[in-house]
Amino acid sequence: MSEKRSYAEIISQVRMLIEAMRVNVSSLPQPLNDVFINELESLVEDAERVNVKQEKLKADLKTETAKIDSIRKEIDIRYSDAKKRIKLDFPKERWLEFGFSDKR
Repeated sequence: MSEKRSYAEIISQVRMLIEAMRVNVSSLPQPLNDVFINELESLVEDAERVNVKQEKLKADLKTETAKIDSIRKEIDIRYSDAKKRIKLDFPKERWLEFGFSDKR
């Protein structure tokens, strides 16, 4: 399993392998027995469970990223508006107290 395959391809291939092993369990070499097959199937089920959780987290991250981007844009707009007003209404000497090191 060294070549690059998608998660879905790997799971599909492993499920096919499990089915074939179950059908042929009596003629499989050791240690390929029911215990091995059950453990492999359990690993696949764990992987599927974790994958579902990971996909949900990815979706949540995308949603939260969109939220923070929107909030940041609003902050940038308000910061710019406030900075313009302060620069119009206060002398340059006082800009530094507002965090502006601008020269003009």
